[in-house]
Parts: sequence; structure tokens; C-alpha cells
Amino acid sequence: MTMPAARPPDLVHGEPRSRGGWPRATAFAAALATASLTACVAPALDSGAFQRNAIEALDSAVSDTRTGAVAVEGLLEGRLTRPFADTVITQSEDAIGPVEDSFGSVDPPGSSDVRLRKDVGDLLSDAGDALADARIAVRHGDRTGMAQSVIRLRALADRLEARAERLS
Repeated sequence: MTMPAARPPDLVHGEPRSRGGWPRATAFAAALATASLTACVAPALDSGAFQRNAIEALDSAVSDTRTGAVAVEGLLEGRLTRPFADTVITQSEDAIGPVEDSFGSVDPPGSSDVRLRKDVGDLLSDAGDALADARIAVRHGDRTGMAQSVIRLRALADRLEARAERLS
């Protein structure tokens, strides 16, 4: 005869459990602490640190856009399957989002850095949009859209790279 599995109590230290098994008050406090910590945006320590952040963001975006272009080009040339190219492009698009969010969430240390923040943010946004357009073209089997995406992604990668070099 098999014994039924023990059922965890509905109360922990007198508090009702949340779905994850944590007491609701504890789960709420943890969620609130996480939200307040992730909502904090601090300025970069100085212009040099902010500039280094911009270069790192641009370098990441260069990698993502070039990877996307290579994947679409490989699909167009028959060297990659559509599912593989779709996966690569989607991962590149997914990777650029946090880069854009991270850079955009840092306050520029001085008024002279506001323009840099806007320029880099605009380039990162353009790269994300271009990767999304490439993903859509691939999923729709739109060869013209894919060819245009390769051109756009390569041009954006060149612009991102040139901007990072000017900051170095």
C-alpha cells in the first residue's frame, strides 16, 4: 500500500502561502524590494565612464547586427535553413534589447553627455528595429525584404562601429 504524498501546510508561520510556496507577505516584500531596486537609475560617475558605457553598448550592437546580417544572407544564399536563420536573428534581436535598456537607463553625468545618450540610444533603437524587420521578412519568406534587411543591417553595423571608434 502506497502512502499519499504529504501535503504542505496551507500556512507558514501563520501566513497563507502564495502559489510558489512562500508566505504571501514574504513574497510581496521580495517583489517590492526587487521592483524598487531595479527601478533605481543612477548617473554614470563621470563623462569617461559614460563614454565607456556607450562604446560597450555600441560594440554589442555591432555584433548583433552583423550576426543578423550574416544569418539573413546565409538564408538567401541557401547556406542556412529558415528555422536556423530565424533562431539566430531572433536571438540577436533579443540580445540588443537589454543593451538598449541598460544604456538608456543610465543618467548622463552632465549636460554635455545628453547628446551622446540620444545619439547612441537612437542607433541602438534603429538596430533593434532593423533586426525586427529582418525577423519578420524571414518568417514571411519575403526575399526582397530579406535582401533589404541585409543592406540595412550592414549599414547600421558600420554606423555603430564608426560611432564607437569616434568615442575611443
